[in-house]
Amino acid sequence: MAILLSSIDLVVSATFTVVVAAQWLARRRTHSLLWTWALLVWTLAVAAETAAAVNGAWTPITYRMYYAFGALMVAAWLGAGSLHLSSGPRLARSFTWIIAALSIIGGILIFTYPIDPALLGHTDSLGFVDVKVFPFIPVRLFVVLGNILGSLAFIGAALVSVWRFRQRHDVPRTRVTGVALIAVGGLIAAMAHSLGALGGPGLFRVSELAAVILIFSGYLLSTRRATAPAQAPAVA
Repeated sequence: MAILLSSIDLVVSATFTVVVAAQWLARRRTHSLLWTWALLVWTLAVAAETAAAVNGAWTPITYRMYYAFGALMVAAWLGAGSLHLSSGPRLARSFTWIIAALSIIGGILIFTYPIDPALLGHTDSLGFVDVKVFPFIPVRLFVVLGNILGSLAFIGAALVSVWRFRQRHDVPRTRVTGVALIAVGGLIAAMAHSLGALGGPGLFRVSELAAVILIFSGYLLSTRRATAPAQAPAVA
């Protein structure tokens, strides 16, 4: 089951990354570039997770990759990209610099802090390490800050966009639905660990997979070209 879920997640994440990267190459918009980076690091994290599932055990390098690219950076950079799309340039740039600092410092700490390989053998039924490998200060503190800031920016930007669209009558319904799905997916991703605590590792893994599928589906809906002659601009 662990290999199956990780493999599906890897395919969806890699496909999502290619789609957004293609849009950035076509339009060279900052938010598309930041979203491409966020999805690329998530794909790398899922690749490390899949490698651990296939091998039946985590190694220090696969765990560092999963923790740095997945736990530390994904939500933070998705939030940065969303702010470049929906907020003023000063706020977006300031937020991006903060996220960049958290990612660089946190990444250095994650890749240099000593890991006791014995701790990586304590896994749950889906192969996730269920003990605290890194200390809260300083390593996990950066993960917490990045996830809180990124989730607030990502979900908040989507909700603001939905509210703005509802005030207009020229926005296609698919675009409104797509952005709403993105918000729901972001909320599920932010709640994944809490859901896992309530329902076990299975619910945690399924909720993460559901989040990326919802966000990808919402992205495809919100960026679909309108059939009318005057086409609506993409949201991401």
